[in-house]
Amino acid sequence: MRCLRTLNHLAVVFLVIPMLLQACQQESLEPVPTSIIFQPSATTVATLSITATVPPATETPLPSATLTQPLEKQVEMALIEGVNWYVGIESADGEKLFARNTEESFFPSSLNNIPIAMVVLKILEYRGDSIEDIHAYGIGQNFNTLLERMVVENDPAATDTLVEFAEAYDRLRNYLNWWGLKHTFFYPRRTTVEDQLLALSQIDSGDLLNETFSNYLLQLMGIEAENEERHLSTLKEVLPECDFYNKSGTMGIPMTTPTVISETGVLKCGEQSWYIVIAGTPADPLVALEDIQASIEQFGLVFGNYLRQVILR
Repeated sequence: MRCLRTLNHLAVVFLVIPMLLQACQQESLEPVPTSIIFQPSATTVATLSITATVPPATETPLPSATLTQPLEKQVEMALIEGVNWYVGIESADGEKLFARNTEESFFPSSLNNIPIAMVVLKILEYRGDSIEDIHAYGIGQNFNTLLERMVVENDPAATDTLVEFAEAYDRLRNYLNWWGLKHTFFYPRRTTVEDQLLALSQIDSGDLLNETFSNYLLQLMGIEAENEERHLSTLKEVLPECDFYNKSGTMGIPMTTPTVISETGVLKCGEQSWYIVIAGTPADPLVALEDIQASIEQFGLVFGNYLRQVILR
């Protein structure tokens, strides 16, 4: 009996050993976890040619189910319910990539500061002023300081000063009508997505202002104030190689003014440009400004990923 038990033990050992060897062999073939990323040194990069199949680190991934949808569907998924949305995306060649309520008037917060700046610069250009001149004189402060305070800092006093300057001889209204911005007003502030898109295209193309003043205004739009939240900054996360010249506005005191988060801008990637306008006002009292902000940020991710994967690939 003792011999039989010994033989049984040996049989079990011989059966188990091959199974253990097979398990170890399979374990050695397990893939390396994707969270472990090889970071080559400068010397290694100089001596090795590595073909990566992972997307660039700058590309913010979206769910694969989302990326397979047309752009219009992706944008619709990003825009939450319970909000009145005013949205337009247009390329420099006039292709409309997305449109919602583009002809309806809405409260734009400080987006109208861009058309004001356009008219002021046009008046100064007509006078024959240069960039050096607008740094040298103005109204109380030089025009450069006033424009920077209005466009970058949303300063109400600077805005009022420049509006009063532009309204003399009815120049503000006449210029806006001449340029086709017939639905943009200041008392009370109203505009449309179509007007905002047209203003952006005219700045980018240089059709209204000379090249120096057009570039000057774009540069002002590219400056971000310390206390300013630019909700479409998510575009830059996805497309860091592109330039985004934008203007944002937020108004969250519903008892005195409309509640709105809005942003407008020119996205330039190499020789290509796109014009983007988005504004959201709560239609449902349960929708908070933070909800609208998060939705606009997601909108930026959607459009940025679309450009990278469909247009700029």
